[in-house]
Amino acid sequence: MESGLFLFGLLIALFAIYRLVSRRLTGPQATVRALLRDYDAFEKTGLREQECLLRVLTHRSGWRNLPLVFLAEIVKRLKTKEVVFRFVSLAEGYRYDRKHLPAIAGKKDMEGAMHDVARWLGDFGNRLQKKNRLKEAEFVQKLALGLQPDQYFTKLPLATTYYRMERYSDAVPLFEQGLAGLEKSGDGSALLDGLEPGADVNVLRTSYEEMYAACLKAAGESIKSDVSVE
Repeated sequence: MESGLFLFGLLIALFAIYRLVSRRLTGPQATVRALLRDYDAFEKTGLREQECLLRVLTHRSGWRNLPLVFLAEIVKRLKTKEVVFRFVSLAEGYRYDRKHLPAIAGKKDMEGAMHDVARWLGDFGNRLQKKNRLKEAEFVQKLALGLQPDQYFTKLPLATTYYRMERYSDAVPLFEQGLAGLEKSGDGSALLDGLEPGADVNVLRTSYEEMYAACLKAAGESIKSDVSVE
């Protein structure tokens, strides 16, 4: 009986160790290290940064079967290896590269494809924001903004995150541009991604306007304080 319990406990311990090692081998840091190794290998051949990034993606499992035009658009919009690798790490961590990207990447309209990826990132960022995981929300929302830099649904959620982080001067231009874009859209439904069912766009708009006003006031007071110190 005792030997049976000992064996059972040993199996549990071994499983826990396996899970821990598995996470370290396949976690975000391991993903980024592998991406950097591949990037460095291509960089040594004399390729420019964006060409290296495209080669990295076309040689990577889960990405190599996606249309080249889609991968090229991702690289063009996210621009640097740091940002591209963050996106790849996030997508692989949630298996988005295998579950959803193939269908999105197959679209003929690349603007529409980037819109869909940004909506997914926005949805994820909103859920992180609701859990008060603001640094993680910022990380994800900045990726969405990189893919869709002119859209209200990428600007306003990031502005809200900055407001909650008390980074008022960073929030002001995003609120200003986002609210203007929301007014032009005449819809605003994209803002509801990741929110509770039944959320109201008009209530959200009012909330954004109130945060924007608070940011303007706080940023103005900060400028006055800096001037008085000088």
